[in-house]
Amino acid sequence: MGKTIMYEQIYSDLLNKIQCGIFVQGDKLPSEKELSEEYGVSRITSKRALDMLAENQYITRSRGKGSFVDGTQSDAFARDVFSEERTIPKRPLIGIVFDAFGSDFGSGLLRSIELECRRKGYDMLFRCSYGNIEEENEAIRRALLLGVKGLILMCAQGEVYNNMILQLVMDKFPMVLIDRQMKGIPIPCVKTDNYSASKKLTQILISRGHKKICFVSHSFSNTSTISERHNGFADGIMEHEDVKGVIDTIQCYDPAAEDMVLENIHFDPSEIMKVIKKNIECTAFLIVEFQMGVLFGRALKSMNLKREIAVFDCLSEAYMDEYDFIYVKQNENSMGTQAVQELCAVIEGKSVEDIINIPYDVIIHKSQGTK
Repeated sequence: MGKTIMYEQIYSDLLNKIQCGIFVQGDKLPSEKELSEEYGVSRITSKRALDMLAENQYITRSRGKGSFVDGTQSDAFARDVFSEERTIPKRPLIGIVFDAFGSDFGSGLLRSIELECRRKGYDMLFRCSYGNIEEENEAIRRALLLGVKGLILMCAQGEVYNNMILQLVMDKFPMVLIDRQMKGIPIPCVKTDNYSASKKLTQILISRGHKKICFVSHSFSNTSTISERHNGFADGIMEHEDVKGVIDTIQCYDPAAEDMVLENIHFDPSEIMKVIKKNIECTAFLIVEFQMGVLFGRALKSMNLKREIAVFDCLSEAYMDEYDFIYVKQNENSMGTQAVQELCAVIEGKSVEDIINIPYDVIIHKSQGTK
C-alpha cells in the first residue's frame, strides 16, 4: 500500500509540474535515481511513476537518455482549460531573483516591482536563492529558458562573484541590480546609499552623547550593502577623536543551508548576550538589520541594561511603539519602481546611470523626538 501511494504521489507531482508549465515540452525530467532519492523510495517505485506518465503520453522515455516532456497531452490540457473563446495574450517576461526578503525589508520592494511590471506590460517570474549560488544559477537558468527579456537581481554575494552573471555581462544581456552592487562590474544598480545612511545613524548616536558605540553584523554577511554600512560607521566614528567605535558579529546558522529562509535564521540568545557583555561599556549599538535589533532589545531588557539601538529597516510603523529604535527607512516602493524602469530602458537600448541612489529617511522614535 505504501509503494502504491508513493508512485501515485510522484506521478501526481510530476504531472502537476508539467501542466503548470514548470516542465515544458522538451524538458528532461529527473531520473529514476534522482526521484528515488528525492522521495525516499526505491527505483522501482519511481520507475513506475515515470512509466505511467509515458503510458498517458505526457512524456517520452528513451533508454540511456532519460525522460522528456512530450507535449501532446499537456497541449490537450491547455486546450481544455482555455477554450477557443478564452485566450491569454502573451506578455513579455522579466525575471526577478532575490537573495531573500522579509517583513522588515523586501516585501514592499517585491510589491512595487510587480506593480511597475504590470504598468510596463510585463509579467514577472520570481525566485529566491536564500544566499545559495547554485540556487541563484538555477533561478537565472530557468528564467533564461523561459525567455525573459531581462533580469532584476539581488545577488547572493561572497568573496567571488557569480560566474553566470559575469558571463551574462559579457553577452550584454539586460540586467539591473537592486539593493547591492557588484563592485567593478558594469551592471546598473538601484539602491540606498548605505554608506551615507550608516554614517548618518552614527552621527545621530554621537550627537545624543554616546562615546562608545558597537557596530554589529551577521557572521555570514559578506555583501556590498553590509560593507558600505560598516564603512559609513567607521568614517562617522573617525570624525570624532573622543568617540570610540567597536565592531562585532553574531554567530548564526548559514542561510544557504537546506530549508533555511531569512526570517527563520536562528540567532542564539546566548551569542547575543555574549556580544553585549563583551561590549558592556558601549552605550549604543548600531545593528545592520531590524530582526537582530529586536533580539538585542529583548536581550538588553532581560539583562536590565539600558542601551540605545539604531537599525536599518523596520516593520510597519504601526508596530514601532514596541521598539524604541532609531532607524533608517529605505524607500522600497521607489527602489522597486525605479529598478523596473531602468531595466526597461536597458532592454530598449537606452543608456542609464551606473548607480541610482534612492533617498532614505532616518526616523527617531516619537518618545525620543523625530528627525
